[in-house]
Amino acid sequence: MAAMSLLGWISLLFLVIALAGSVSVALVRGLRAWRAFRAVSGAVSSRLDAVMQTAAEAERHAVSLSEASERLTAAIERLQESLAQLAVVGSAATEARGSLLSFRTLLPRK
Repeated sequence: MAAMSLLGWISLLFLVIALAGSVSVALVRGLRAWRAFRAVSGAVSSRLDAVMQTAAEAERHAVSLSEASERLTAAIERLQESLAQLAVVGSAATEARGSLLSFRTLLPRK
């Protein structure tokens, strides 16, 4: 019976050591996983902040581009109106020059 009792104690000791080893391995791996999660979370949040800032800057550029496009459209319209006025003035000048040249042909020359 003493041999059986010794075998029982050895089995119980092996069980306790195996259980303690398993728990310690699980705790170490859990701690490593937690540290890795925190590191990744910090890196992701900083990168996400950078992406959000870049997106805000892109939005500001888009608004600026839209405003510049509106100003450009208005400037093109003013340019077309000025070109139309120039065409009218140019045709009037050509007509006046033609009248002046025809009048000069009527004047006697020496």
